[in-house]
Amino acid sequence: MKSKFLTYAFLFTVLVVIFQYVNSKQIIDKYEKDIKMYKVKIEQLEVQNSELKSKLQLILED
Repeated sequence: MKSKFLTYAFLFTVLVVIFQYVNSKQIIDKYEKDIKMYKVKIEQLEVQNSELKSKLQLILED
């Protein structure tokens, strides 16, 4: 009886660990995807910002 309980407890623990690993891997992959998307967006906004600054400077110089 005791050995069956320990076997089931071990099996349950292994399944929980596998579930946690897979779940955390999916979360990390999603965060990496989001980070890449936001980096691209930030780069686009920085380019747009620099263009607007140069246009403003040209207007102020006139």
